[in-house]
Amino acid sequence: MATIDNDPLFTSLCSSKTLQSQQEGFFSSFYQTVAENFTGKNEFWLRDVFGKVQPGDDCAKLQLLFEDPVVCFEVLGTLEHVKPVFRGKDAKFSWQRREQARKLLNEGKVQQALLMASQAVMKAPPQGVDQQIDQGMSLACALWTRSEVLIRALDGRRALVDLQMAAKAGFPVKESGEYYGRMAKCYALIGEPKRAEISVKLFHQLSGLNNYALGRLREDIEDLKVLKAEELKPQNTEVKLPQLAGGTNDSLSCASAKIALRGSRESEEKGQYIVAAEDLKPGETILVEPAYGACLYQKFFGTHCNQCFARLIAPMPCPECCGVAFCSPECRDRACSGYHRFECHYLDLMIGSGMSILCHVALRLIAQAGTPEKAIEFGTEIRQALCAHCEFRDQEDYFQRALMAAFLLRCLQKAEFFGRRKTEAAEPTPIETQVGGVLLFLLQALQFNAHEVYETKITGDHRIDTAKVQYIGVAVYKTGALLNHDCYPGVSRSFFGTTMVLHTSRAIAKGSEVPENYGMHFLRQPMALRQRNLRSRYWFKCDCKACSEDWPVMEKLSGKPKLRCPQPGCTGVINYPPKKTMTAKCWKCKKNVELQASIGILEQCENIYALGAKLIEEERTTDAIDLLCKGISLFHGIAVPPHKSTHVAEECLRVCFADQGSVYRM
Repeated sequence: MATIDNDPLFTSLCSSKTLQSQQEGFFSSFYQTVAENFTGKNEFWLRDVFGKVQPGDDCAKLQLLFEDPVVCFEVLGTLEHVKPVFRGKDAKFSWQRREQARKLLNEGKVQQALLMASQAVMKAPPQGVDQQIDQGMSLACALWTRSEVLIRALDGRRALVDLQMAAKAGFPVKESGEYYGRMAKCYALIGEPKRAEISVKLFHQLSGLNNYALGRLREDIEDLKVLKAEELKPQNTEVKLPQLAGGTNDSLSCASAKIALRGSRESEEKGQYIVAAEDLKPGETILVEPAYGACLYQKFFGTHCNQCFARLIAPMPCPECCGVAFCSPECRDRACSGYHRFECHYLDLMIGSGMSILCHVALRLIAQAGTPEKAIEFGTEIRQALCAHCEFRDQEDYFQRALMAAFLLRCLQKAEFFGRRKTEAAEPTPIETQVGGVLLFLLQALQFNAHEVYETKITGDHRIDTAKVQYIGVAVYKTGALLNHDCYPGVSRSFFGTTMVLHTSRAIAKGSEVPENYGMHFLRQPMALRQRNLRSRYWFKCDCKACSEDWPVMEKLSGKPKLRCPQPGCTGVINYPPKKTMTAKCWKCKKNVELQASIGILEQCENIYALGAKLIEEERTTDAIDLLCKGISLFHGIAVPPHKSTHVAEECLRVCFADQGSVYRM
């Protein structure tokens, strides 16, 4: 629920960051140029014209930009100049990188050679383009070169993909014995001897039954097998998503049957929120949700797959641009047949505008719908799922978002999302206006409903001690967006690529709310700072227990928590007794109670946490999770937070769950 804003300047800055991440981008100048028209004699235009349009009527708000004479001329004049801006292919550059890769490979510098060969692949134009270099076969030649590098790197699976892609790009397979020689090496490296032998026979035939060449090939294959066997055992990179606790929820997509949805979007207090449908123990998986839409931060375009966020080893290029890369032909084909065909030629223009990643996510959600009709249908659906707080939005901020929606809509027009248009004018048709309205809604709603996606980066020898969270992108999760904030969260969040997984981090009783944390945790930020950040970033005043009781930050936490009254049915809590005293009076049931058993269990919890920490030190994260969950459960049965050791254990649990998700070792 939006509340009174005590720091409007900070709120304005927070809101601005969700629209523009780079002030030096041209969108800022675009806005200033348009804004000059509603100063002076039109100084009340925002309030009396734009502001009079009902909040939430995003189509009407957007239409004003194209029709009202105060602003439309500047808006249309700028949007009519929108043109493709993207990094194209370069056959000569690809050839140069290919030659560098060969030179480095001859020097035994395999990893440097792979980098150069990958750049050659990324820059190579498709078959038939630029006949002056490689007779239009630049891509096939680049893939052929990289396959050799990958074989030397003992990566048979990726080398095999490159060979198959080279054949599709025009490499003369039927005349090339060497092609099947490399195929044989690939199959040998991935442990498929029968296919390797078939490829060896094809090599022999196409090489004119050259027995000497055949012998050399068999020797090379044996050498590769030996090297592969001697190679350090690679980490298992196969993604294995956890199973939902209690089975799949019939009502909530991708959620456990142990949680349920309560409230309504119209509720002024909480809106819709998630509760425990039955008692939840620590460590239970309650959500495994693929992203509805996700975008990488720009600085990771060259290191991660634009589709699934996997780390790139042998990147696959877009056929037309060099701005993004993919981990496999499957991810490339999925993206290029979906959203990327509308982003491809305008991605650098959008980046140059200075727009935030949330703007990119908004465009991505529309583009991946595929058609205007499906985008409008999606808009109807998403309005029911996400809140936008449009009735509380400052009119200047609302106008800036409308202007950004107009710019993104123009990019979609030019990219032929609406088909081939009969005019080059920027004025939208009725169906285009409806899509623009969805864009404007998303530009508001994503401020409150998007999640940052992270991977765990390991920078040293120890898997846990040197692990750091690295945020690589932003995604939208329909069910995940339903969890409300608590400064003491009930779940820990981890990622498998773009799939978000939520595990419970503490015990949650049936009927109680299941909260997550929006980044303002009581362990790291004092209450005043949390309240300021939450109000300015998410527009609500937090009244969670950590705030209402003003819990201290980690450094000031006590090791002696309040204890639950051991009397059956009593919900009272008792201050930790003075030294050597094992009895106390409960304020609720008015009885003197023995606390020795509770204190003994608390000491047992401390011992369990210490053993869990030792397991983490030994990198036995699965065993550590089991032990930490046991200790946390015991604690919540006899005491109430805050308690320093328990919160340290909960943080350790979060780190362990993150270790089972997307991990990158430098």
